[in-house]
Amino acid sequence: MISGRDSDRAESASRLRRAGDLAAALGRDGNHAWTAFGPTNVAIHAVSAAVESGQAKLAVALAEDLDTTGFPDGLRSRRAQLNVDLARAHAQLREDAAAVVNLLEAERIAPEVPRCNVIVRDLLGELLKRERRSATPGLRAVAARAGARR
Repeated sequence: MISGRDSDRAESASRLRRAGDLAAALGRDGNHAWTAFGPTNVAIHAVSAAVESGQAKLAVALAEDLDTTGFPDGLRSRRAQLNVDLARAHAQLREDAAAVVNLLEAERIAPEVPRCNVIVRDLLGELLKRERRSATPGLRAVAARAGARR
């Protein structure tokens, strides 16, 4: 993730490949000692890294077939993170309606995420600034619940 934030795409891809190899060897998603390690979590990190490095289309493509329903019960925040990252990717692509849908899903999965995540509140503020009410129903409600402002 650090490499992704630093826009070092090659290093990020290399580390994600290594994590993917280790996750494949493990063969399942787990949460031993709160590591949340496994193939699905590595895939979520790949989506996150793509968003961080400004590759919104790649992030959306990576998430397309990603299924988090097999995650252990204690990993609601990891499930919600995928929706947060997709919301960010869609916002980067100026697909605000899709961004709002993903934020609402993140809130449904883990209600604390919009309230406690600074990145989500900032994203909501950005979406509010360019809001078109007919295109983004639900935006104001989730923003109000999260305490986000323009």
